[in-house]
This record gives sequence, structure tokens and C-alpha cells, in this order.
Amino acid sequence: MNTSSRILLAGKLTALDSPGGGEIQMFATAEALRREGVAARFWRPWEERLGEAHCLHLFGSLPEHLPLVEAARRHGLPVVLSTIAWFDLASYWRDPRPAWQRLAAAAGFCVRACLPGLSSWRRRLYHAVDLLLPNSRAEAEQLVRYFQVPLERIRIVPNGADERFAEADPEPFARLVGGPGFVLCAARIEPRKNQLGLIRAMRGTPARLVILGDVVPGHDAYAKACRRAAEGADGAVRFVDRLEHDDPLLASAYAACGCLALCGWYETPGLAALEAALTGTPLVLPEGGCAAEYFGPDAQYVRPSDLAGIRRAVLAALAGRRSAALAKRVRRDFSWRAAARATMDAYRQATRRGRKMPSENLPPYAPGLAPTRGKRRAQRGDQSPHSNQEVCPTC
Repeated sequence: MNTSSRILLAGKLTALDSPGGGEIQMFATAEALRREGVAARFWRPWEERLGEAHCLHLFGSLPEHLPLVEAARRHGLPVVLSTIAWFDLASYWRDPRPAWQRLAAAAGFCVRACLPGLSSWRRRLYHAVDLLLPNSRAEAEQLVRYFQVPLERIRIVPNGADERFAEADPEPFARLVGGPGFVLCAARIEPRKNQLGLIRAMRGTPARLVILGDVVPGHDAYAKACRRAAEGADGAVRFVDRLEHDDPLLASAYAACGCLALCGWYETPGLAALEAALTGTPLVLPEGGCAAEYFGPDAQYVRPSDLAGIRRAVLAALAGRRSAALAKRVRRDFSWRAAARATMDAYRQATRRGRKMPSENLPPYAPGLAPTRGKRRAQRGDQSPHSNQEVCPTC
């Protein structure tokens, strides 16, 4: 990629309404690309023409991206898409929607699984862009299985984490919450993240629990249920409002906690887990998703419906020690600099018309990623329209 090339990046129009991991990925990617000398910035559709750029990079699997791709095609502009998607049937049954809507969504997924050639806005989007950039092999496998995306049009670009988290001071956040050694759940409050299950799982234990994050719009009832559940914990559960990603208190929270517990339905793998891992923090992560590709045996994995299992895993993590080896590996393999360089390779691939990526049976491994476990290959999840992973295989 010529560093004089102009790259335009674009996400959903409401990206700042309820920012999460997907938005952080977009902003961090842009910054890391600029540090590598690439002229990357966010597209201002009312001020500039697409034809003035060399490549368009879209973030999220969104129907609103289809007109952008069509416009880029008219200008001969290559387009790459960071899909930020995950597909898991079981999550439909835990979604806080009426039963008929959950049944319809599950049926739609089954149709998609049986008929991957069925037309939909998502399939049209995936086949219209020049290159798809999933952040794991598991996600890449889903793009092939459910949407018949050719392997040569997939390039894995792992998520990254800011190296500043490795140097965090635990004292400021520890003072805020009454001392270090607590269980930290750093995630927006919504059913998919399963804060309610974590609160219930830790009842009756000596562990202190800190829920760090804002309520996702539309999930106020769920947040109230979490607070009601916390009322019976004798003050052991504390809620802290979302911290800006560049706030030193966020890094301090990772450094001060005894473990990070993300016990939702899936993580892909979750920026919070990567950021916490830079401090060597013990991790408790969901079996669903691709977290095992990133962390392997350096984390404990739980099922969100298994409260006893969550409890055992969290208490074991609290009893463990921080891992310098984990911190070193994440710093080496999953920095934003590494992600930016993989992204630059993807831009080169997208601009080389007619050439194909080397591939065997699956897209090439990204550095540091482990093979996926077979039992996770056929997963998919649905989320609220404000969630990071945009997933709706029925449309």
C-alpha cells in the first residue's frame, strides 16, 4: 500500500449514539493507519466525492452500506468491509423479544443455514465489496458457510488493543471502588452481555463485582433487573458509568481488577478482553464466539446459562495470578499497529484487480490466532440494533 494513498473510512450513521467495540475498532484503525503513514480519515459524504479516494473501508454489516458500495462502484473505487458479525442460533432464544419474533428469527437463520444462496441485503453486501475483513477464522468460516463468500475474497484482520493499557496504574480506579481485586465486567448493559447472569452467579460469594458501562438504548428494563438483583448482594455489586476509551481510569480498572468476567452469549473476541489481557489480567470469557482463537488456554470459558460454572470460573480466576506471558503475547500479536499492517495488506489486495489471495481450505491464519474449535463453526447471534456485531441473517 502506497502511503500516499487516500483511504476513506465509514461506519453507521449513529456510531456515536451508543459507541462500543465496533466504533472503537474503526477509530483505532484510522489512527493506527495514520501512524503508519497512510492518509486515512473518515468520509464526509456531504463535503467530498468518493472518486477522490483510492479505497473505501466500511465497518459493520449494515444495509445502509449497500448504496455506498454502489456509488463506489460507479467511481471504480475498491471497497473493503470489516464485517463485525457473528451468527449463533441459541442467542435467538435469549433475546428479550416476543416469542413470535424469536421464533421468526430462528426460522430465518435455519433457512439461511440450509439455503446459503438465498438472496438478502446482507448476502448482496458481502458479494458486492472487493474484500471482507473478519477478525477471526470462525467468523470467516461463517461467511463462507452461510453466504457462500469465495475464500479468495476474505482476509482475516485481528482486533487490536492499545499498548498504553499495559502500563496502567491500578490505584485511581481502586480508590474509586473501594480497593483492588474485584471482578470487572466492562461492557454495555444489555441482555447479550449477560450482566444479570453474572450478578446472580456471584451471589453468596465474597467477591466484589463492578459493572462498568452504560445501558444500550432500548434495554432500560434489563438494566433495572440487574440493579434489582444487585440489591440483595449487600453492596457487593457496584455500577460505574461508561468511561471514554482514552480515559486513564479505564486502563486503571483493568489493572486494578482481580479478573475480567465477560459472560455473555459470545465475544468476537471483545476489545475489553484484549485490553485487560495487556495487563495480564485473568480472563473469564464465553464459549460462544472466537475468544479461544485469541486467548487459547490463557482464559477460562463459560456458558452464559451455567451460573454454577460462571461462579466456579470467576472464583478460580480471582485465585489465580496475572500472566506476564499472556500480556507479552497480546502485545506482540494483537496491537493496533499489527492490525493496521494487516489492513494495509488488505488494501493492496483489494486494489490488485483480478488477483487472488493464496488459500487452501480456509483463509490464512492471522498472526497469533489459533484454530477454531469445530463446535463453534455453526454459531450465530442476534443483537439489538445498537450492538457492535451487526447480525440478522434472516434479512
